[in-house]
Amino acid sequence: MKKVITLRLPWRQSLLALLSTACSLGISDAYATTMNKKPLITVNGINEAEKVITGTVVSSEDNEPLPGVSILLQGSGTGTVTDIDGKFTLEIPDEGAVLIFSSIGFVRQEVAVGDKTTLTITMEADLQQLGEVVVVGYGTQRKKDITGAVSSVGEKDFNTGMSVAPEQLLQGKVAGVNIVQNSGQPGAASTVRIRGVNSISAGNEPLYVIDGVPMQFNSANNFVSSMQGSSPFSSEGTNPLNSINPSDIESIDILKDASATAIYGSRGANGVIIITTKNKSGGETLTYDTYVGVSNIRKTLPVLSADQYRDYAESNGLNYPDEGANTFWQDEIFRTAVSQNHNVAFGGGSAASTFRASLGYTDQQGILLSSGLKKYTARFNGTHKALEGRLRLGINMTYGKTAEDNTPISSNINNEGGNILKDAIRWAPTLPVTNPDGSYYQIGELRINPVSWVEVDDERNTNLFLGNVDVAFDIMDELTFRINMGHNDQYVERFTNMPSTHPSGETDGGRASINKLKNYSSVMEATLTYNKDLGNNTNLNLLGGYSFQRFVTEYTFTEANNFVSSSVKWNLIQSGNILSNTSYKSANRLASVFGRANLRLKDRYLFTFTLRNDGSSRFGENNRWGLFPSGAFAWNMAEENFMKSSAFDQLKLRLGYGVTGNQEIPNDLYRQQLGIAGSAVYVLGGEAIPSVLPTNYANPDLQWEQTNQLNIGVDFGFWENRLTGTIDYYEKFTNNLLLQFSTAAPSVVNTQWANVGEVENKGLEVSLNADLMIDRSFTWNMNVNFSRNRNEVTSLSNEQFSRDEIRTSPLSGVITPKDFSQIIKPGLPLGTFYGRQYTGIDENGMETYLDEDGVDGADLVVIGNANPDFIYGMTHRFTWNNFDASLTLRGVVGNDVLNNTAAEFSYTNSTPGINILESSLNSGVSRDQTAQFSSRWIEDGSYLRLDNINIGYNFDVSAVGFLKRARLYVTSQNLFVITGYSGFDPEVRTNTNGGGNAAIGIDYLAYPRPRVFMLGGSFAF
Repeated sequence: MKKVITLRLPWRQSLLALLSTACSLGISDAYATTMNKKPLITVNGINEAEKVITGTVVSSEDNEPLPGVSILLQGSGTGTVTDIDGKFTLEIPDEGAVLIFSSIGFVRQEVAVGDKTTLTITMEADLQQLGEVVVVGYGTQRKKDITGAVSSVGEKDFNTGMSVAPEQLLQGKVAGVNIVQNSGQPGAASTVRIRGVNSISAGNEPLYVIDGVPMQFNSANNFVSSMQGSSPFSSEGTNPLNSINPSDIESIDILKDASATAIYGSRGANGVIIITTKNKSGGETLTYDTYVGVSNIRKTLPVLSADQYRDYAESNGLNYPDEGANTFWQDEIFRTAVSQNHNVAFGGGSAASTFRASLGYTDQQGILLSSGLKKYTARFNGTHKALEGRLRLGINMTYGKTAEDNTPISSNINNEGGNILKDAIRWAPTLPVTNPDGSYYQIGELRINPVSWVEVDDERNTNLFLGNVDVAFDIMDELTFRINMGHNDQYVERFTNMPSTHPSGETDGGRASINKLKNYSSVMEATLTYNKDLGNNTNLNLLGGYSFQRFVTEYTFTEANNFVSSSVKWNLIQSGNILSNTSYKSANRLASVFGRANLRLKDRYLFTFTLRNDGSSRFGENNRWGLFPSGAFAWNMAEENFMKSSAFDQLKLRLGYGVTGNQEIPNDLYRQQLGIAGSAVYVLGGEAIPSVLPTNYANPDLQWEQTNQLNIGVDFGFWENRLTGTIDYYEKFTNNLLLQFSTAAPSVVNTQWANVGEVENKGLEVSLNADLMIDRSFTWNMNVNFSRNRNEVTSLSNEQFSRDEIRTSPLSGVITPKDFSQIIKPGLPLGTFYGRQYTGIDENGMETYLDEDGVDGADLVVIGNANPDFIYGMTHRFTWNNFDASLTLRGVVGNDVLNNTAAEFSYTNSTPGINILESSLNSGVSRDQTAQFSSRWIEDGSYLRLDNINIGYNFDVSAVGFLKRARLYVTSQNLFVITGYSGFDPEVRTNTNGGGNAAIGIDYLAYPRPRVFMLGGSFAF
């Protein structure tokens, strides 16, 4: 008689058991096994069971039953899983039966049954799995075995509040990581810098790895109209990470030094951020998380009131526009914005199969009229183990759609160009919002009613699909083969329209544009890992792998004006006069082989060696391949016998050195490319033919930027690890800078790329975590981090090229001279402000500037540094009975900010044509003085921000059978900022959009960051 395997499970667990046994038993046997039918074949030849064993599995921590624990009869395919009460039943042979109990997060057990018929199994939490494992490149490591500078932030430590993109969860949490949200616009991108700025013209953003898939994002989805030489539309690209739902993220690991990032070779110079999304193990759980929030402007700029405006004009005998109104225009364009968020997730499974599916919806209004964001996300993660756990399959899929309604706000406006924020500052407070008939009061195309900008359209839609399949097979106990295949598809559309019925488009007969960007990439990575326990707390881990990734970018742009009807929005070709119609398609490839060796001797001496060889199609044959090695050593001193009686619970010294690269430049720069040269034509047979000229000079020697980094660190813990911390010192030297520079005139090509110069970064990072109070009813935990980085350009030359300096970061608005505000020069840091040193005003009220040599007017000197002296963050977490609370403070000290906005609206010569700041009335500056760029507008940007505060209450749901967890909370973000900066917000990064390099610390018409109040809830069923 053949054996029948009986699994007495609820229907959902029966379904999962069916899936988990299908691989080893075959579909027909799996069905028969799960449904208690007779299988068509025997299971490993086991005869009919002679006894039935029952039992219960509980947790050692609280003696609570554990659902979903896998129980396998050793040497066979016979098995089951525990039910919701931790109980199981299994038919087994009468003699020699050994059962294997396993569950994610618990220590695996093997139990000999003997003559027992009932078992009670107590499983202990596997601390290594639960909290001591850090995700590194192509695998995980125990935290105590890490030799490099790696920081990990889990879900419980994430910033609470209205976070649209993943990087916002980390602000103020990690030493050495400076995250600046570029503006307060919903969905705005963030600037992330890990251990300073390495590059001038190439990218400085870290590499993002999502569920094992390295990403390459392209944010070239901007549009700048040529109307009047400037555009009201934002030139800020969308944040490509917006389509990832923060609620789906389980942990974020940051690799900072070369010994940690060198495994990613040519893309590791700026650090690596590894995002791991949630999966589910154990019993089934349905969760629902929601919040509703309101946002408002934290402060407004103090411009002249209507009375002040009238008094100034009349006292100076000036004519001024006056319709008897008393309008504070900033109040008219800012609003109290309402936002909501909903996330539903369902997960479950067994030790063999797990899954988690989620849906998310976010509707976030902006505090400026006609701005907002709607986001829709869906994710499915699943895992399955077969062949007694030797075969492991994983799938991760996410889809996100983001729909942005952008208000016309731009930081590249020059002279008379306007937008909603600029016009709200400069419009006369004596003018009304509307006419008696309800239409908007207007002056003309150069002075547009601020509120009427809501009639101008700027819509951007982003669709993102990201998916990967991961398969791992244990060839033998020590040897694992893994293959990971992923695909990323990002599609962005942007539509802008200035109708002819609005002053901004009246002259053009309406003006509109459509641009579309598509980025997609595929990756295949295969690794072979050998992990051998050599005894005596000694372990050897070897990794070898191959990676191939292909990236494609497609782009189209069409712009038209003079539409046949004002009702036409985006039917450009049939209804308007085409001004521009361009497109391109570009691709690049990256192939790599890599290896890593980790050796742990006696749990004390740790060695890591990494080598990666990258080949990139972005470089010519002379330098297509680059080699990136690293090595690190760590000593767990706390494991030494002479440290057993010391005050240290942990003490580890780390030393690492390695080489990483940067290849973030446009494609095909190593070879000559051709383009149509505008209006230059040849006449052939009476027909004008556009000339075709080079757009760049070939440079077959172009190669990677290369960053050499030394890291020295110490990890420590005292008082039973009540106080733990990390201190790191690093030095980074980046050479072969990928620099875009202007060619000498006359030249057909305006700019050229070459490997030129060197940049140095040196810094110190400190992170402390303290359990200040641990009591049954009250706990208090504090985390503090501190970072200091010193940046310096050490060279701007190579064998063929040398420059004394490069001027960058062009000025905006009416400020003169029309020049650049920053300088790149050996001996100075990137982000150095350079211009005239303001020394006061003379007896005529005219500005004076430093002129030490008395030749050619005012001297041009260093007038500021946008880099901070140090940054810091502090997080407190409390629990008291059923209450919990957290607050995060974050600050920056010593950075300078160019307040370009104040420079434009602080000169009385412009009024009564436009409004000005109150401070202008008492400045003593003459009305003959025009707006000038000087150190007068360089301000201290230091601040201390209460980033967020959260208070929650966890309800006792033990009496509610269907409810596992219920929590309500209130949250406030950006509650206060302590700063001496006079603008909207000292934390700003304006896109000057003028071709400059590495522009930081400039504030011009940036969308202000709001203050947020939220009420939310979290429930599990």
